[in-house]
Amino acid sequence: MKKKVLTILLAISMVASMTACGTKEDGQGTQEESQNAGDTEDTTEDLTDVSTVSTKDINAEDFVTIGDYSSLEVPVDVYNFSDEDVTTQMQTEFESYVEYMDAYEYAATEKTTVESGDIVNLNYCGKKDGEAFDGGTAEGAHLEIGSGAFIPGFEDGLIGHAVGEEFDLPLTFPEGYQNEELAGKDVIFEIKLNSIDEKSMPEMTDEMIAGMGMEFQTVDAYKEGMKEYLQTTCDEQNKSNRESTVWETVYALCEVKDAPSELVEDAKTRIKANTEKYAEYYQMELEEFIQQSMGVTMEEYETQVEEASQASAKEKLAVAAIAKQAGITLTDEDVSTYAQEEYESFGYDSVEAMYADVGSGPYYDYVLAEKVNEYLAGIVKVTENEPVSVLELING
Repeated sequence: MKKKVLTILLAISMVASMTACGTKEDGQGTQEESQNAGDTEDTTEDLTDVSTVSTKDINAEDFVTIGDYSSLEVPVDVYNFSDEDVTTQMQTEFESYVEYMDAYEYAATEKTTVESGDIVNLNYCGKKDGEAFDGGTAEGAHLEIGSGAFIPGFEDGLIGHAVGEEFDLPLTFPEGYQNEELAGKDVIFEIKLNSIDEKSMPEMTDEMIAGMGMEFQTVDAYKEGMKEYLQTTCDEQNKSNRESTVWETVYALCEVKDAPSELVEDAKTRIKANTEKYAEYYQMELEEFIQQSMGVTMEEYETQVEEASQASAKEKLAVAAIAKQAGITLTDEDVSTYAQEEYESFGYDSVEAMYADVGSGPYYDYVLAEKVNEYLAGIVKVTENEPVSVLELING
């Protein structure tokens, strides 16, 4: 995930608002982190058009008039959490796991006739041409009538039948069913209704936690892990809030002329290359991806790419101008040191692989921005707004 984040930061930092419709920040909780731990595929890792374009050889002060930020006082949003928040998030993730794994506790009711909304316990065996087909047989399965979990006609076909009843249910699979051997085929399900049940959330026990696929084996360990996760989320988000709020305020004081075409065109090229890679990843044609995933027409996309590229180039110039004014220097050796220290944490096998993905030029501007952020943190006074629960960030 870090690799993807770095690529976006360097190549399309100003297009975030344009592509946000298909993005969700990772780190939504310890359960989700565990479930997605193996999902490291990067939609941009094949981007090998190495870019050396940066502000390094541009006199940024020719394009930027810097405002006075020496006495700025900036309010920032901050997140924290309480013991109650820890318990709440633990329960939220636990309930998600129970729902996903259908790990509810079920108990039979005295109800005898199936109605819509009932949860039935049943045995079934699906047969085509008299032979049971793969995936069509289960015993003691639970099904909520009206959930749409089974093919059309299955759930409706149970309504009105009685507990203990055994019957055949003839159905036809949809033409577009994913299993081509069953698509459009006539089948018969042999049904036995065992009971009409009600479900309840099980107790959070060590055994249940151990079965959730995380590194935690006990409830206490899960609690400590949740505290660590919430604290890390707060620290990272609060740091990000401070940096972004300070920068946005300082940048608003700057007047920036139209950026040199090489900066704009480089940003434009990389935005489009990333868009193409995302479309390829989702196995969609470029125009289809732009229209469906981004919610814009090709013409609107081109306009937004142009605007985003201009904005990105202007911000890079402002960073470079402030660096020059503050006496911040960045040598090739400095950049190399940063790259050697960071490439592994960003998910790359080597510095060369990182440069091949994001470009040495954009990486230079990224490192320069990091140094400028550090500088501004010591200049601009920050006041914290009333803290809010980090669960608002995590759970939306």
